[in-house]
Amino acid sequence: MKKLAIIGAGASGLCAAIEASKINPDLNITIFDRMQKCGKKILATGNGRCIFTNEDLSLKHFYGDDEFLKSLLSSDFSDIKAFFKNIGVLSYEEDGRIYPRSQQASTIKDALLKSIESKNIIVKTDCQINQVKKINNSFLVNGEKFDGVIICGGGKASSVHGSDGSCYNLAKEFGHTLTPLYPALCGLVISDKDLNLLKGVRAEALARLYSGNALLGSEMGEIQFTDKAISGIPVMNLSHLCENKKNLKISLDLCPEINEKDLFNHIKQSVNNSPEAEFETVLNGIVNLKLGFAVMNRSGIKSQTKCNKVNDFQIKNVLNQLKKFEISIKSAKGFDNAQVTKGGVKTAEVSPVTMMSKKEEGLFLCGEILDIHGDCGGYNLHLAFTTGRIAGHSAGKLLK
Repeated sequence: MKKLAIIGAGASGLCAAIEASKINPDLNITIFDRMQKCGKKILATGNGRCIFTNEDLSLKHFYGDDEFLKSLLSSDFSDIKAFFKNIGVLSYEEDGRIYPRSQQASTIKDALLKSIESKNIIVKTDCQINQVKKINNSFLVNGEKFDGVIICGGGKASSVHGSDGSCYNLAKEFGHTLTPLYPALCGLVISDKDLNLLKGVRAEALARLYSGNALLGSEMGEIQFTDKAISGIPVMNLSHLCENKKNLKISLDLCPEINEKDLFNHIKQSVNNSPEAEFETVLNGIVNLKLGFAVMNRSGIKSQTKCNKVNDFQIKNVLNQLKKFEISIKSAKGFDNAQVTKGGVKTAEVSPVTMMSKKEEGLFLCGEILDIHGDCGGYNLHLAFTTGRIAGHSAGKLLK
């Protein structure tokens, strides 16, 4: 009986095992995972609701080699909604994001594990794989012989959920090269001390990321101020662009739906209508009160200043802050606070059709270990599920 080893019991590994067993029911499959429980990272996605794919799978939401990504996204194995429906999970769509209908991430994990159990696949948890070698036609995984191996143990992001970066070394032992690794989908550490009081504040804004005067990218959505950092989906989507960049800053348009002329007129009218009111009450009608105080401070207006004491020059300063609220960025928050890893095994060394290594027959690589990633919104799980399914099907077929 042929034997297949799958290293990593996350999204990619579980899907790989299911597809390998489906195409080759006689295949002896063993999944190894360093954690005590499988699929732990799945439970942390989508704020516990698990966005497992997205209706919009256009290339603009993915990063890596375009031709490699096009091949993945056009594959029959890219229909992730159908895959999960087939194992009992109905879906729910919200602004293009696809959740399990139960609104629980555990539904996705439990459906995968139930399918694994029904196929008599061996799962070995709390098992660190330190070495994979190939001698003659057999792979040795911690001394045990296998006919094929799928490496899908994740990247370096969020090690508490199982991704410690150890699988990169396993791939390198077979001659694979890595692109530089950088945390992605994470918050950004800020250096502006005047913003320390904004912890917990949320604001709808257009965020523009700059390196010096060069615009790196822009994203619209909810910005979150945390402890000495900023986060939120727009910031997280921009975070991967910080790699090796200097003089980083984010400029927030706190009123993106209002042009400068209309916003100025609104502030001016509010000031004229309530001359004895404190100016912060005007800003409180526009932005969060704490954020309003930060805008006033940067505009040279003291707290409790009466509206009739604020002149047009100061209003223009306020307007500039509302439309271009600049925040100096020290760095990305790091791998432990990142959702995914930017970089990994060069996709030029892996077949997008089979996920098999071009350097070693019978070795397959998939999931976050590859040099591809996506935006927030289910895109990274989509890549994990898709590449895992392709790898499993291809490995099962090769060993049939």
